[in-house]
Amino acid sequence: MGGEAMHLRSCENRTMQSRRREFLLGLVAGSTALGPGWLGHRSIAATETNALDAARHQAAHRRRRVIYNNDGDDIWAKGADTVDKFLAMRHTPLLGTHVDSIFYSTTQSFNFFTHQSKVAEVFRSRDGSFANNNLAKFLEQDTDGLRMSSQFARKHGLETVWTLRMNDIHDAFTPQFRPKWKQKDPRRIMSTLAEGQKHNDRRSLWSLVDFEHPDVEPRLLEIIREVLQNYPVDGVELDFLRSPFYFRTTFEGRPATAAQMGILTRLVRNVRKLVLKESARQGKPLLLSARVPSTPKHGRRIGIDTRAWLEEKLVDTLALGGGYITFDLPIKEMVALGKKHDVPVYPCLSQSGLMYRSPRGQSTKQSAESWMGASSRLWHDGASGIYVFNLFPGPGTPADRKYARKILGRIGSLKSLTSHPIQYAISDAGFWMPAHHWAKDVAEFSKALPLALKPNKFQQRFLHVPEDLSGVGFNVTAELRVDFTGLKKESTPEILFDSANFGPTGGGKKVHGVRRYTCKVPVQAIKQGANRVMVKTQETGASLIGAELWIRR
Repeated sequence: MGGEAMHLRSCENRTMQSRRREFLLGLVAGSTALGPGWLGHRSIAATETNALDAARHQAAHRRRRVIYNNDGDDIWAKGADTVDKFLAMRHTPLLGTHVDSIFYSTTQSFNFFTHQSKVAEVFRSRDGSFANNNLAKFLEQDTDGLRMSSQFARKHGLETVWTLRMNDIHDAFTPQFRPKWKQKDPRRIMSTLAEGQKHNDRRSLWSLVDFEHPDVEPRLLEIIREVLQNYPVDGVELDFLRSPFYFRTTFEGRPATAAQMGILTRLVRNVRKLVLKESARQGKPLLLSARVPSTPKHGRRIGIDTRAWLEEKLVDTLALGGGYITFDLPIKEMVALGKKHDVPVYPCLSQSGLMYRSPRGQSTKQSAESWMGASSRLWHDGASGIYVFNLFPGPGTPADRKYARKILGRIGSLKSLTSHPIQYAISDAGFWMPAHHWAKDVAEFSKALPLALKPNKFQQRFLHVPEDLSGVGFNVTAELRVDFTGLKKESTPEILFDSANFGPTGGGKKVHGVRRYTCKVPVQAIKQGANRVMVKTQETGASLIGAELWIRR
C-alpha cells in the first residue's frame, strides 16, 4: 500500500470512528443544556435512534438537482492510470454543473465487481477489450474507482452513493464477466449459454440470477455490508432495472407471482435493516435508494411492489425508469406516492433513450436541447430532480465533453431550461426499443413512435409542451419537424399541429432513412399540455417516425 493511500484510508477510518463519538457527545451535551428531564423516560440509545432518523430524513431531502450515474467503466479507460487522470474522465467535468450526487457502479455481473472485496469476485482481467483495465494497479495503491469517486465527492461537497446493479447480465455476452459464483452452481441462473443462443428475446439473457435460489439474498447482504463498512459512501442504491428479470416466470414473459413479490420485498426489508444497523454503528445517516419502473403496474409485473416498500418506509429515495421513454415518461402516480410517503422521486433520462436510431440515424446522439425538453416535462410533472444515465463526458472527444457538460449544466434548473432554446417531442422508441428485452416489460411504449399509417386517414399522437408560451414575446419562434418513412420526394402529407392546419405539405427533405417535413408553428397555437399532431398520407405502408417541436428564443 502506498504511503498516500495508507494515509487516506487511515483518515477515513478515524473519521468514521469519530462521527459516532461526536454524535453521542452531542446528544449528552444537548440533554445537559436542556435540563435533566430532556430525555424523559427515553434512553440515550433511543434518543440516538430518533436523532439518526431526523438526520436521515434531512439527508434524504438534500438538494439533488441532478443525480449522475456512472457505470464504472472509467476504470479501464485508456490513459486513466493515475488518480488525477481517472478523475479527469468523468468526475472533474461534473464540477460547475448541476450535479449534486454521484451514483457510482462497480457491478460487472452478479458477484463480480471492480471494487476491493474479500466477499465477492474482483474483476482484474486485462484480456481482449479490457487491456487497459487499471484496477489491479489501483488496488496495489489500496484504491479503486468507488474509493476515488467517493473521495472526490466528499472533497467537493457532493453526495456519494454506491449503486448496485441487482442482476446485471453483461456476462451473457461478455465471457470475461462470467463469475465463478454462477459457474459453481448452475441452478443459480436461469439457463445456459447454448440455450440462450437459440433466442433473440429475453431468453438470450441466460446468465440472469434466479432470486428464488436460497443463496442469492445472503450473498447480496454480505456484499452490501462490506461496502458500507469499507467505503466512505452516503448510501447504497439497489438498481432493479439492471436487469429487470428476477424470476423464471418473468424470464419466460409471464408476470411475477405474489410470492415472488414477497421475496423481493423481504430482500429490500433486510437490506434496510442492514443499512440502519450500519448507520447506527457509524453514527451517520446512511440512505437506501432504489431504481424501479416508472409505474407501480410495471413494477408489479417483474416482482417489485413499490407501494409496499414506501408504506413500510424501506427506501429513502426513488429513481424511476430506465430512460428509454423520454418525453412521455408516466411519473405522476409515483410522484404522488412519493409525496404521500415523504420520499423524493427522481425520474431517469438515459442517452440510450435519446438517440436517433434507425431509420432516423445510426445510433447518433440527439441534441442537447432534446435532453432539456424531456427534463422540462419531468420537472413540471413533479420530479425532485433528474437522474442521468449513460451520459459520459469521457472518454471521448472534446465535443463529447462539451455536450455532456452543457446538458448537466442546464437540466437541473427549470428556469434555465425555459429561458433557452428547447426541443419537445413525441418519444421516439425506434423500431427495436419496444421489443428490446431490457425494456419491454418495464416501460410504456403505447404513446411513442413509430406509428404505422393507413392511407388517406388522419391519425394522431400527442406532443406535450409543459410550459406556458401564451405570454412570450415576438422573439420566440416555433418549428415543427415531422419524419416519415414510406414517402417519396413528391409526396405531400397533410400535417396538423393542434389548431394549426398546414394542409398538404411538400418539400420533404431526405434525412438518413426518413423524409422530413418542416412547418413554422404560430406560438399562439401551442397549448400548455397535450398538443395533437395529426397526419394523413396517400401512400400505403407509410409510418410516422418522429415529431419534434423546436422553440427558439
